Amino acid sequence: MDTTQKSYRFCIEPDAAIATLEAALQVVRRLDIELRALRTTATPYGVEVQMRLSAPEEDILTLCRMRLHNLIGVLPIREMPTLVVNNGLRQAAT
Repeated sequence: MDTTQKSYRFCIEPDAAIATLEAALQVVRRLDIELRALRTTATPYGVEVQMRLSAPEEDILTLCRMRLHNLIGVLPIREMPTLVVNNGLRQAAT
């Protein structure tokens, strides 16, 4: 089955950062999206979050982004470019 993957990057305000992160993960879970990767980094202005998601349809990921945007404490969300690896180059390197 083909899936669509997207990576989102956003910051969470320092007030109640853990609760906001939990709410963001609930959005992902409720939409039945696969969380492929999650990275958080503490910064002086809050918590930076990077998450890679996978879903059967792109519309589900778009809805996820809209719902994340509506959470209190989530700053603007940026979609990160997808890296494409050429398997021929990978095999030549080994």
